[in-house]
Amino acid sequence: MYTSNCQQKNIAWYLPRPKPDHYKGGMPLYCEEWLLELARDVLHKKNIKILNLFCGMNKYGVRVDINPDVKPDYCCDVHKISEVLKEKFDVILADPPYSNDESKQLYGTGKLNYMKWTEESDKLLVDNGLMIIYHKLIMPNPNPDRYSVVKRVFIGNRIYHQPRVAIYFRKNK
Repeated sequence: MYTSNCQQKNIAWYLPRPKPDHYKGGMPLYCEEWLLELARDVLHKKNIKILNLFCGMNKYGVRVDINPDVKPDYCCDVHKISEVLKEKFDVILADPPYSNDESKQLYGTGKLNYMKWTEESDKLLVDNGLMIIYHKLIMPNPNPDRYSVVKRVFIGNRIYHQPRVAIYFRKNK
């Protein structure tokens, strides 16, 4: 069960693994739900419009992935997402491959360009919205002039497994 941690900037969760779908590279059980519930708390909004990038088997929001097998709402390259979508979102949840090698191995795609896909995402995020980047590395602020870090969630899920981190970047007005 998710418990609000809205007052703390740095949070640690220990979540069970794996989810029933056993999707390689997927989030731990409850992770997607908890990340989005925390986003609602941060935004002080119950109803949020979600864009779920590199969605894999994630369930919520408008789902975008390059892999048609996961049946996304939009099957496309996230580096060009603003050419496909024009609507604005309160929250963008991104779970990109953790390396260019993983991107090629799992999806048969080329190199990821962090600055390019975050710049594209920025076009679809409302002012004061949240871009949540879930990764095994602490990712840099995509644009320090436009974003500030409001939360860091460290997520462990089993022994001998690297923890993950979700960083909540708020888009400044």
